[in-house]
Amino acid sequence: MAKTKLIISGPDGSSEAVLDPKGVVLGRGSKCDVRLEQEGVSRLHARLFRDPFGRWIVEDLGSHNGVFVKDERIKVHAILPGENVVIHPFTLSLEEELGEQIVPESTRRGAGLAVDKGAEEEVLSYKAGEEGILSTPLIRYLNEITARLLELAGPSELYQEACKYLAELLDGLVAFVRLPACSEALPSSFDVLAGRFGSDATDSVTGRASNIYFSKGVLNAVRSTGAPVMARSRPAAEQALALTILDEVRPHVVYSVRVSEGDSAGAVDALYIDILEERAPKEAFEFVEAVARQINFARRSLLLSQARAERRMLDEQLSLAHDIQSRLAPGEFEGGLGVDVAVCYEPAMWVGGDYYDVWSIEDGRIAFAVGDVSGKGLPAAMIMSNLQAALKTTMTFCAELSVVAEHVNRHLCQNLRDDMFVTLFLGLFDPCENKLAYVNCGHIPPLLVRPSRAVERLEDGANLPLGILEGTFDMAEEVIESGSGLVVVTDGIIEAGAPDGAMYEMERLVKLLDDARAGSAQALVRSITRSVADFRQPLAQQDDITVFALVNRAVA
Repeated sequence: MAKTKLIISGPDGSSEAVLDPKGVVLGRGSKCDVRLEQEGVSRLHARLFRDPFGRWIVEDLGSHNGVFVKDERIKVHAILPGENVVIHPFTLSLEEELGEQIVPESTRRGAGLAVDKGAEEEVLSYKAGEEGILSTPLIRYLNEITARLLELAGPSELYQEACKYLAELLDGLVAFVRLPACSEALPSSFDVLAGRFGSDATDSVTGRASNIYFSKGVLNAVRSTGAPVMARSRPAAEQALALTILDEVRPHVVYSVRVSEGDSAGAVDALYIDILEERAPKEAFEFVEAVARQINFARRSLLLSQARAERRMLDEQLSLAHDIQSRLAPGEFEGGLGVDVAVCYEPAMWVGGDYYDVWSIEDGRIAFAVGDVSGKGLPAAMIMSNLQAALKTTMTFCAELSVVAEHVNRHLCQNLRDDMFVTLFLGLFDPCENKLAYVNCGHIPPLLVRPSRAVERLEDGANLPLGILEGTFDMAEEVIESGSGLVVVTDGIIEAGAPDGAMYEMERLVKLLDDARAGSAQALVRSITRSVADFRQPLAQQDDITVFALVNRAVA
């Protein structure tokens, strides 16, 4: 994965830090990963982390003065490429390696042959650092090509367009080649991404690649040093060396310059120009170097624009999925007959694979379900929606929970991938008889919280998760007296991690509920979520979280 730098601009200048994808905490406190030591910055101010979709997320950790993007205070925000985040008086930006390569049209690619010319070729110079002065015509040409490149619709056109312009101007060979990392030997054949011969715009290098010869010495020099390289042919026997097929007699000059910083594997793209020595402008070396800088600038700009467009599309899709999932979630439930219900659902991403539902049946009983689809994100969310539809439909014609579970399981077995499954706790509470009937399909055992007794785990009625094997399911029953409550959670609670690597675990949850006892359902849910948040401290939430509480408050 490409490295990402956090660039921090503040009252005392600029600094940078390489970000850990798992997340970093920003603030004034001594334990923060990135210290922002100014008045107005909270001790634990914000967190930056990468989500499973590859996006960088900034989250306000309850700071006093807030986190701002585009002058709006945010709680959680997916940062677009090139977008600034403000924690006053600091401005933060992300600089991510553009590891992806430009991918030209496949019909325009070819293979070049690297030839070792030995003594017949002389590398004249490496250009490093010094700035040359271009003549007025060359400055005009440089401005023209820069303007042309910045008007391109996308990065795939960049190398082709640059080849057309330069080949017409210099009347020689212009090509873009992709070279492997310096740690690898330069192969005899390599990718030619684009190329043109002279002023004939239809004379493509890639269409006749087997006839093209590139200087192995020049290519090795430009990829190993990173500096612009110039070489020329010199007499060998009765004639000068032809570095390409342009001319077999007259001497040539070759220029090569990198136009990319290298991808994650170390491969680099280089501009390669071969022209007759008599046609080379006096400042050709400086001109080629300046052109390469502008091509690299245009390359980064086009790739950044493409990344922004792709991210906006992803964000829109995730936002739409989040909206659809939110609409599928039940609204506020009025229990009636002294039944108090509360739920907290927090997906680890914009969408999640946890499932909960609660609804009334015509005979007065209250049905509820809490489930967890293996995995996270969009695939899990799609299965969750499917589960909800299957369960609600089945419950309309079948009241026996074990049979409902059998029907839903058969449906999932036929439709889920082999590596996916669903855990589900399905309950029916009768407030008239204070009786709970339930089926537990591989889910975490719920906890029964009573006024004057220790918290009890409901271990009965345990079955395999749904979607693994077809079969029958066992059902169990339990009495929930007045003043008692039932708590059902997903593994995002008990597997929440602390900075020291410890997990929250069931024992901690049991102790919390032993001390809290059953008050209102909302109080139970709030105490659990607060406890888990305090346990995680500044760490990001790694899994979907669902806490469901049902309290029987009927008059005994």
